[in-house]
Amino acid sequence: ERDGEVRLSELSNFKDITEPWDPSDVPIFLHIPKAGGSTVKDIIGTCHRFVMASEKGVLDGHGDDADISIVYPGGGPAGQDRSPFVNVDTTTLHGIVRARDMDFADSGLADIVVTPFIFEVNDLMTPTAKGRLFTVFRHPIERAISMFYYIQIATWEVTYDPEVEFWTIEQYAKSSKVENNWLTRQLSNQPAGDLTDTNLIIAKNVIRQKFMVGLVSNIEATIDRLEKFFRWTYHVNPPNQEICRQALIARGANSNVQNAKPKPEPGSEEWKMLEWQNKYDLELYAYIEELFDEQEQIVSNLPDEFRNIDATCCKCGPATYPPGGFDCPISMPN
Repeated sequence: ERDGEVRLSELSNFKDITEPWDPSDVPIFLHIPKAGGSTVKDIIGTCHRFVMASEKGVLDGHGDDADISIVYPGGGPAGQDRSPFVNVDTTTLHGIVRARDMDFADSGLADIVVTPFIFEVNDLMTPTAKGRLFTVFRHPIERAISMFYYIQIATWEVTYDPEVEFWTIEQYAKSSKVENNWLTRQLSNQPAGDLTDTNLIIAKNVIRQKFMVGLVSNIEATIDRLEKFFRWTYHVNPPNQEICRQALIARGANSNVQNAKPKPEPGSEEWKMLEWQNKYDLELYAYIEELFDEQEQIVSNLPDEFRNIDATCCKCGPATYPPGGFDCPISMPN
């Protein structure tokens, strides 16, 4: 039987949270569905303009590229500059294998990697190009309700299911389609089968030792902390980048405003059904909230508004650059 220590050995290409930051470290974002991930990705990509590895990198036919490179796929708002991506997809198992075959880690092209598969991405990284895990968590029942309403309307997503379009939350909670302890399963690497307390122990160990944690319920403090921890500063056009960042924090990039459906109250039958499906995730989330408070001390020696410290502007006239250099994103409007 595997315990938490064995699972941690399967994440050896990710640095422990206590290890000192090094500029060669690669931030790895575990994207949890309906937990503020789109907002975080947009702040990192659209506002900070960092080079990302995600599903976007294989758009416009780049999934057939033979060599690894930075690309600027379209698809964003008209007139907005396209964001840079590495031409791989780190959000699918096939894409991770392809990225490894293209020597993704040693290329050093990605500033950020986005994935739901941390155990597989561990094999993508190398001892000389190690990853640093982080994510943003949401209360499991709130996330489950949001996921239900999302799959009812999101015809553009692979998770869309027309069968549930007219279901109630109670019907969903009783069905085989409802998620069961999604986070505990992802972090203990057991997508199917019955969970035990051991899975929860593994998940807690993984989070405590490997993750910088953030909370949807405290998104501004979360982004501030991530910017400090990863030493993210503005280098493109700081005033515009700050406007972009504040707008995304204020409204979220994926608020699903068209779906203003009623949500069950805590203690209701629907809520209790979802609690039953998320027993381990609820205990895990309570632990994460404690860890969020504890991890504040990790960056307590770094100044507030770190994003503006030694900021430079490669889009200004004259352009300025940090001492270590910076590849200014290409101006390529959608």
